Amino acid sequence: MRLRSRTADERGHASMLLLVGLALALLAVTLLFMRLGQAHGLRTESQNAADAAALAAAGQAADEAARDIANYVIPYSSLHDPATARTRAEEYARDNGAVLEDIRASDDNTGNTGNIVRVEVRSAQCQRELEEHGDRHWNDTVCDGTEDEEDEPLHTGNADAIAEVVIPDCSYIVSDGEDVSIIGIRCDGETVQSYTHARRLIEVELTDEEGQYIYKPLSWTEDG
Repeated sequence: MRLRSRTADERGHASMLLLVGLALALLAVTLLFMRLGQAHGLRTESQNAADAAALAAAGQAADEAARDIANYVIPYSSLHDPATARTRAEEYARDNGAVLEDIRASDDNTGNTGNIVRVEVRSAQCQRELEEHGDRHWNDTVCDGTEDEEDEPLHTGNADAIAEVVIPDCSYIVSDGEDVSIIGIRCDGETVQSYTHARRLIEVELTDEEGQYIYKPLSWTEDG
């Protein structure tokens, strides 16, 4: 009887240890999937931020094109303003939990228009590798600007996006008579009535490719 009792106790302890081991294994797997999900979330958030920043930056060129059209000028050059576009991209990246890393404009018009804008962003959050001594919480996502000072690997969501300003097909409306003058602009069959009307006719959309030429406005020189 004693032998059977001891054997039963041993089996009970073994079962308990097995359950504990399974629980720990399940916990480890759960934490792993949570960290993988967090890393995926960082990438997704960064892509959303990149899309928003690119559209905002390209929107500056669209606004400039609309102003030209409203002033009876068909847009053909110097639509991209680097300072304003960067400010917009930084704002929209920040509002979407990211930091703007780079921005550049291009076009298919020998670099004169700048109607295509590409941005690169990184997530404002990060994911550090876990340490054996357990000093850092597994869900630590703080990026305080000192990441490069540490030797521990760091995972940050990075993404890029490209947005293009699509300008409608426009033509001048000229007056009749001896003194020919420009009296308006017609775009896609519509006579433009105002800046708001012109802006509505201009599309800003995400695209997969940059332009053939890096943006260099007509006023650009090798000296700056």
